[in-house]
Amino acid sequence: MTFRTDGTNDPATGVFVEPAPTFSPASLREVLSEHWNLTNPRLSPLDAERDLNLLVDERLVLKIANPAEHPDVVDMEVRAREHVLASDPSLPVPASVATRDGTWIAELRDDTGRSCLARLITFLPGTPLEGKTLGLGLAEQVGAVAGRMSVALQGFFHPAAGRTLMWDIRRMPTVVAESGLVEGRLRDLAARVAPALEATDKLPSGVQHADVTLTNVLAESGTVSAVIDFGDMHHTAAVCDLAVTLTSVLRGTVGDDMTQIWRLTDAVLRGYQRHRALTSAEASLLGELVIARLLTTLAVSSVRSGRHSDNYRYITQYDQNSEHVLGLLSALGPDELADRIQRLAGTRQAGNYARDPSLPGRRARSMGGPLSPLFYREPLELVRGEGPWLYATDGTRYLDAYNNVAVVGHAHPAVTNAVSSQMATLNTHSRYLHSGIVGLAERILETMPPGLDTCLFTTSGTEANELAWRLATEYTGGDAAIVAEHAFHGSSKLMADLSSNEWPDGYRPRRVATFEAAHGPAAGLTRAVAVRRVEQAAATLRAADESPALVLADSQFTSEGIIDVPDEFLGGLIDGAHAAHALYLADEVQSGYGRSGPQLWRFARARVTPDIVTLGKPMGAGYPIGAVVTRREIADALAGKYEYFSTFAATPAAAAAGHAVLDVLQMTGLPEQAVEVGIRLRERLRELAADEPLLGEVRGTGLLAGVDVASHGGATSREVARSVLESLVGRGVLAGLTGPRGDVLKVRPPLVWEAAHADLFTDQLHRSLSELRA
Repeated sequence: MTFRTDGTNDPATGVFVEPAPTFSPASLREVLSEHWNLTNPRLSPLDAERDLNLLVDERLVLKIANPAEHPDVVDMEVRAREHVLASDPSLPVPASVATRDGTWIAELRDDTGRSCLARLITFLPGTPLEGKTLGLGLAEQVGAVAGRMSVALQGFFHPAAGRTLMWDIRRMPTVVAESGLVEGRLRDLAARVAPALEATDKLPSGVQHADVTLTNVLAESGTVSAVIDFGDMHHTAAVCDLAVTLTSVLRGTVGDDMTQIWRLTDAVLRGYQRHRALTSAEASLLGELVIARLLTTLAVSSVRSGRHSDNYRYITQYDQNSEHVLGLLSALGPDELADRIQRLAGTRQAGNYARDPSLPGRRARSMGGPLSPLFYREPLELVRGEGPWLYATDGTRYLDAYNNVAVVGHAHPAVTNAVSSQMATLNTHSRYLHSGIVGLAERILETMPPGLDTCLFTTSGTEANELAWRLATEYTGGDAAIVAEHAFHGSSKLMADLSSNEWPDGYRPRRVATFEAAHGPAAGLTRAVAVRRVEQAAATLRAADESPALVLADSQFTSEGIIDVPDEFLGGLIDGAHAAHALYLADEVQSGYGRSGPQLWRFARARVTPDIVTLGKPMGAGYPIGAVVTRREIADALAGKYEYFSTFAATPAAAAAGHAVLDVLQMTGLPEQAVEVGIRLRERLRELAADEPLLGEVRGTGLLAGVDVASHGGATSREVARSVLESLVGRGVLAGLTGPRGDVLKVRPPLVWEAAHADLFTDQLHRSLSELRA
């Protein structure tokens, strides 16, 4: 056999042409005695394509390689098997048995005088799955061992892995052309899949087993028990390796119902992706690669069956089923086949990254129209986020100055990896014990003042405030609430009633009273003033025979226009609530999670202790999670009559997201950075406002800023503010508006903002204002 200097075998000769080794029983026993000190072993033949395999004493397997096999290839198989066992010790792979002289390979001559290389490996129990009806459970197990094998081989390298092999899917066009299979349909299919084969050059690659098939996967009692035969190893794309496995499983399909094809594909992909996730590019090519493998199977069978008539049954055993599955899959065009497999793999993008002019109209028709409006005059179609940036379909990059959801930056790998890993392991509701969610509760409580000892999880800030309302009414016996004049606490019916900023003209819920949050200079917002304002609201309720149960306030009064209330004013709100026999709730959904500094919570900066704290948006950096923190006695009051349960609250995946966010905040100093960047941001804004007639007061704490916008040229302050917002969008900056009149520019960015981002925002705001005044 010719073995090239680059480590490839010549496919024109070699192992696919040379007959298998020839040994008499006596010669085999002599080999085992001489090299492995085994006397008078019992021998039973095992199937092989081109080698000689024998079962020895029902506990070992003697593998004698084809005389044409190059020693480097045999060495690669031995080393690869040991690498796999070291990488994944629980993967059921045979181990090598050393010869008497301590080597793994014995040099032999067969009965015809040809030189051969022999190995002895351990025998693993089970029978090959080939030819058996494969249920979905076993199909998933086969996919799993294929994924594990590919992962276990990562980091393995051998010069012989670059060999040329007929079974290499990427060589299908050549193999088919040389096989004589020139029938039009097969020739056309070979041409169809050729682009997919070329595309694999750009995909993750490495040394792959390349033969995790039902012939080489053994099972016992319905469980995969072994993966054997490393004889087809070569360097290729990982998805080509998966295509080999999937093809083998699909060959068991009977009938013309495609449902079985998709069920088996789903099962294999489930198992595989529990260990190695596919990229979108890999999944899009997988169907075409399966077709290429089927064509390779037919071509190799055609070539070898004529040359090795004595092994005809083994060589041609897949032909009929291969033709059947080939017909089913090739009936689908490449795009349709790719789409279906991407759906099963979960790699199909939910959105179309090409701009679709009809999308706004489609959204309005299917999603409630004016009930769920979009931001900006020309709605943005965003497709990607990274750190402080968001990207639109046309590639435009926007500085995010608005979203506190992505508190640690958009698509932070720590969060996405944590959630993805947990989702791949377990995600279920909170009726079961899980250390992740208990640990998250403990971590959150550690950040709270003494006395706040109970953490209840929700899926959002709205749900957290709903639960807080139930706790307060049950604990106090009251049935009414007191909120700030322009507050926002959620979007449910009840929370809309407690969100005065959302009330339509003339609407005021019967059981809700309001207090002035920050009218007048900050110096006048004393503790006594806060107490008096709550007392006045409580008196209004009592006059209507209502008893207050809860006083709610966003600690930064964000919807009021972002108000810098003195610490004593927050303390006075708590005193006023208690004087009215109500509880006080600090809503930290917008102002918490490090936005105000390393103490994490705005109320903590004021050194006050609420009765209840609600958390939301930033907790999972995009994964839905919220929480209520309170005292156990308050929780016990509700527990005396009710249970609290929310299906998607306190799930393991939510816990993973929550831990990841806290890890990033606590280990990278983002809250400390937020204070520094926030100071710089407001300093730059105040410098700008000093010379800019369209800007007024600048307020904020930590990485939060509210900037008053003035009227101009007959336009109201609200109209000017909206024009500023639209102009910023045109300059690649996304911000928001807040305040009773909607004329306060709201800057509430991810905490990953650095000084350069604050400067960029201010510079673009300056240009926008100059443009509007021109």
